[in-house]
Amino acid sequence: MSKARADGPVLFFCGNEGDIEVFANFSGFLREAATALGAQLVFAEHRFYGQSLPFGPEAGLHSDFGRLQVQYLNVEQALEDYAQLIRFLVPESLRAQRPVVAFGGSYGGMLSSWMRAKYPELIFAAAPWMEWTLADFRFDRCKSDPVASSAPVHFDRVGGSFFRMVTDAAEAVSPGCAQRVRRGFAAATSQSRQHLRAAFSLCNDDVRLDELILWARNAFVTVAMGNYPYATNLFGQGLKAWPLKSACEQKGLNALEFLAKAVGSYYNATGGVICHNITEEYRDCADQTGCGNLHSAWGRSWDVEACRQIVYYTSTNNVTDMFPAKEWGPRQLSQYCKQTWNITPETFWFGPWLSKIQQSSHIIFTYGLSDPWRGGGVLNSSRRSDLVSLKIREAGHIYDLAASHPDDLPDVRKVRPS
Repeated sequence: MSKARADGPVLFFCGNEGDIEVFANFSGFLREAATALGAQLVFAEHRFYGQSLPFGPEAGLHSDFGRLQVQYLNVEQALEDYAQLIRFLVPESLRAQRPVVAFGGSYGGMLSSWMRAKYPELIFAAAPWMEWTLADFRFDRCKSDPVASSAPVHFDRVGGSFFRMVTDAAEAVSPGCAQRVRRGFAAATSQSRQHLRAAFSLCNDDVRLDELILWARNAFVTVAMGNYPYATNLFGQGLKAWPLKSACEQKGLNALEFLAKAVGSYYNATGGVICHNITEEYRDCADQTGCGNLHSAWGRSWDVEACRQIVYYTSTNNVTDMFPAKEWGPRQLSQYCKQTWNITPETFWFGPWLSKIQQSSHIIFTYGLSDPWRGGGVLNSSRRSDLVSLKIREAGHIYDLAASHPDDLPDVRKVRPS
């Protein structure tokens, strides 16, 4: 927590799928905002992530973190955790003087908007810094609006748009990239294990083609999300500025070599990787957009959430997107979740929560127009309920939560206070 005025507002960050220190270190803009407002800044860690393991670190890291424990991992309980913390930090007698602003990015952005919708007596609003730069959303008027950065709350729209938007982003930064990627994958399907090992600098021949395809696809997904105008380590160690463009413009003697170099530009961004172990660098899970790698402690917890409530059906078709066709619909997801966690996906769980958001007020949604998650976003403002949608050209995933930077895009500067 930052130092603050005793009567200042509270900026409350709803932690998402990961160690809260990672998001706290990344979200530099909130520190800037807290300083400007004399606000207390709180980063709350989500249960079952980081150090917040209800059953201890052993249960979180080993196989006994299983079906019995994860019944307590769901959105409703996470929201109540945050509500209890806010009640502790800001007693009822002080809430009129100390408004609470909820913030969050990605899944955390969903949580911040749901907090405003479910606990309006605790969260005056869910919106970022933009409120005191927009004429109709000045800080002295609405006190605070919850911030939902890159929050895909329309779950039903994600499946049909996500991989298409990765492809569109690649084409936007490097025309012809999608076709080069398609040719690369087509070439990979006809190669021997030995040839694939050599081309992709794999550590051994024990590679399945389907695993290699998902691993390679994940590289493009990640650099699309992390396509920032400056270097950052949030989405991978060593990523330079505009990593999607870098991947798309790799040079190769043939289609397979191009694909291998493009994928390597992500997995070996530091230049220090001697060979790639696919099973360590990529974790397949219920969420086909990614669950980190073998060493990402958050991956197992997110697998549970993607099986239960955060349900997306993200297939690829190699027509509207640049990736080999893979069906990931209700049958595939249900089978996986039943076998892995004995969970039946709650496909329509998001519907009532979306309605709560639509009936709420004072929420600002922000989306980067290069972010593949924007397809599930609230892309139109509602003046009736003060639900505002702001779009940032060329921006990647949760880019607007980062600290101010000399190379920031003009659009993100427009929505930040001067």
